[in-house]
Amino acid sequence: MVAGEPEAPARPVWAERAERGSALALRFGLTIIRRLGRPAARLLLAPIAAYFLLTDTVSRRASRAYFGRLYATPEGRAALGHAPGWRDVYRHLFEFSIAILDRVCVWAGFDDDFVFDHQGAGHFAHLPDGCGDNRNALGKCGALIVGAHVGSFDMMRSICLEAEVPMSVVMYGDNAQTINRFLVALNPGLKLRMIQVRSDASSSTLEIRAAIERGEFVAIMGDRIPLTGRGTRTLSFLGAPARFSEGPFQLAALIGCPVIVACALRSGDRSYRVESEPLYAGGRVPRAQRDAVVGEMLEGFVRHLERTCVRAPYQWFNWFDLWAEASGDATGHPGRT
Repeated sequence: MVAGEPEAPARPVWAERAERGSALALRFGLTIIRRLGRPAARLLLAPIAAYFLLTDTVSRRASRAYFGRLYATPEGRAALGHAPGWRDVYRHLFEFSIAILDRVCVWAGFDDDFVFDHQGAGHFAHLPDGCGDNRNALGKCGALIVGAHVGSFDMMRSICLEAEVPMSVVMYGDNAQTINRFLVALNPGLKLRMIQVRSDASSSTLEIRAAIERGEFVAIMGDRIPLTGRGTRTLSFLGAPARFSEGPFQLAALIGCPVIVACALRSGDRSYRVESEPLYAGGRVPRAQRDAVVGEMLEGFVRHLERTCVRAPYQWFNWFDLWAEASGDATGHPGRT
C-alpha cells in the first residue's frame, strides 16, 4: 500500500459469516409440514432454539448486545419489563425459528390460513406523483421499499399482490445460498424476483434501477452495511452510535423514486401485521442537496427501526452487533466512510 493511501474498509462481519443449518434439515422440516401440518412442525422449534442457544456463540452475543442496548433506553426498559438475560436470548431465537417456519410455509404455498392486517397499504396502491416516469404499463409507480431484518420480510409480498405490482427482493446470496436455493425450488413460479448482490455491486445497482424504472417495487434491507464497507453513516440507534448504509437512499435521490419503509411483524400464530409509511415522496434531487436529503431519509429509517424494536423487541433478527462495527471493534472503521 502506498504511504498515505486510505486503507480499504474491511468487509462487514455479517458478510464473512457462513449460514447455519443445512438443506437436509430444511427438507426434513418441509416433510413434517406436508405430512403432519404446521402445528407439528412448530413443536420442533423449542429444541431447535435451545440447540442454537447452546452452540451459536456469535448470535448469542449479538442478541445479548442488542437487548443490553434496548434495556438502556427508557422505552426499551418499559418494553422488556426486566433486565435481559439468557431467557430473552432463547425467546429471541425461538421467534426467529417461527419466522423461518412461516417463511417456508409461504414459499411452499401453505399460507392459505395466514391472516394479514395491512396498515398503510394505501401507500403502495396510491403512490405520489413524484415518481415521474417510473411507472409501468398499467400506470403503477415504481418504488423502493426499505425494510429490515424485522418480523418476516417474505410476508411483504402480500401487499404487492394486493396492489398488483411486481416485486423484486434484493438479497446477498453468498452467505445464505442453501436457504435461498431451497426456497426458490419450493415455488419457482412465485411472482417474486431476487436480485443477488455480490462483491461487485455495480450490476445489482443497475438491476435495481431498471426494475424501479419499469414501475416495479424493489425491496431492500436497510440494517446491514454494504459489502465494501463504504457509503455508510453513523447515527444514534437505541442510544449508541451504529453504522447504516446510505446506498438505498442515494439511489432513490438519484433516480427520483418514492421510498416506503415497511415491515411485517408477527402478531399471533399465523397472523402478521404489515406496516408501511412513506419516507420520501419522490423526485430527483440536485447534487448539491443530495447529501442532506439522503441524511433525512436515513434518519427517518433508523427512527422507524428504533420504534419497531421497542414495540416488538424479540422480532429484530439482525444477529450482528451494529454498535461494535460503529466503534471499530468489528471493522476497524468507525464513523462515516
